[in-house]
Amino acid sequence: MYFSSHIPSVALWALCLCAACVLMLAVIYMLKVQTVTAFRRRSLRQRVDKDDADFEPASVIVYSQGDNEYLEQQLRTILGQNYPAPFEVIVVNDGESTDVRDTVSMLRAAHSNIYLTFTPEGVVNLSRKKLALTLGIKAARYGTVVLTTAAADIESDLWLRRMMEPFCRGGKTEVALGYAYVDPAEDTAFGRRRRAFDHTVDSVRWIGAAVSGRPFRGTEHNIAYRKDTFMRNKGFARRLNLCNGDDDIFISEIATGDNTAVVLTEDSPVRMRQGNHPRLFRERMTRRFFTERFIRRRPRVLFALTGWLQIVAFAAAVAAAVIAFPNLSGIAGAAVLILLMCVLDIIIWRQAMTAMMSRRLLLTIPWLSATYPLRRMAGRIRSRFGKQKKYTWD
Repeated sequence: MYFSSHIPSVALWALCLCAACVLMLAVIYMLKVQTVTAFRRRSLRQRVDKDDADFEPASVIVYSQGDNEYLEQQLRTILGQNYPAPFEVIVVNDGESTDVRDTVSMLRAAHSNIYLTFTPEGVVNLSRKKLALTLGIKAARYGTVVLTTAAADIESDLWLRRMMEPFCRGGKTEVALGYAYVDPAEDTAFGRRRRAFDHTVDSVRWIGAAVSGRPFRGTEHNIAYRKDTFMRNKGFARRLNLCNGDDDIFISEIATGDNTAVVLTEDSPVRMRQGNHPRLFRERMTRRFFTERFIRRRPRVLFALTGWLQIVAFAAAVAAAVIAFPNLSGIAGAAVLILLMCVLDIIIWRQAMTAMMSRRLLLTIPWLSATYPLRRMAGRIRSRFGKQKKYTWD
């Protein structure tokens, strides 16, 4: 083995291909991932409180599936919000639940602004969740609805204030997209690093699109929009045959770059409650992969391209090293490029995971980043052929 500047031309072309992939990867990271990281930092640093008189009344709609274990705690947090204008809380339960009814009745004794409605039993060929949300939104007395679910934990008494700030009097905002995170301390099951990374990438993907003026989805746990916008769109009428889609297909129909605000301030995120995180994550992603096929304005190329660029870069580097052997110059060049790509991965995604309140990974990031498109491909196949209920007649 020896060092020599005379590297075979085929190996040089392979090194050039590897370098080009790394450069393209850096550009995509700067344009897409760093945009979200910088937006989150600005939101934390430059928050300006609005005058109390500028806030409008709000209707908070809590979707429940009879999961009463944490509902009382969540409702007490919502009812205790530090909000300067009138607001009401409407609990919409999927089906009639004695436990949920008792909880709401108990709280109503001290709070006259909480109400309960539910979907009737026996509803078929119709999305029960969309029906429940529609009932809640139509029952709302105020012009702006803030939606969350019983599966989310609201951690700040300023949450409602932050979600309603974009709707302050005189503004043109019709949609506000909040964020929901998974507490790393609660997801301790096998595969937690992969789930943390994929959740971060998924969040950066849709938040980055919204920040850039091309919103196409939100999260069911933390979202707000005008009631008249909902009615003008005829609610969920266009996709009532789908069980889901209330926070992505519907948002893609009503949200534009001019009428949508992204809310990532300190008190605005909510936490997804503790549970069977592997199962919940798998169901959530399978649902997303299925409903995304009905969205026209979604990022289709760049985020899927990053992983393929890494795979091609690694393959080109290995090919260059093999062809150049025993010339160590070619091997060293390939090693430097791969090391540069791994360092770039770690720096960019570690910053994004910190911004998104996710688990902060280190050495596993390059592997998870390179295999991300393969997991998305497997997810699409699973969403198409899996047994999860997709259509209302399933």
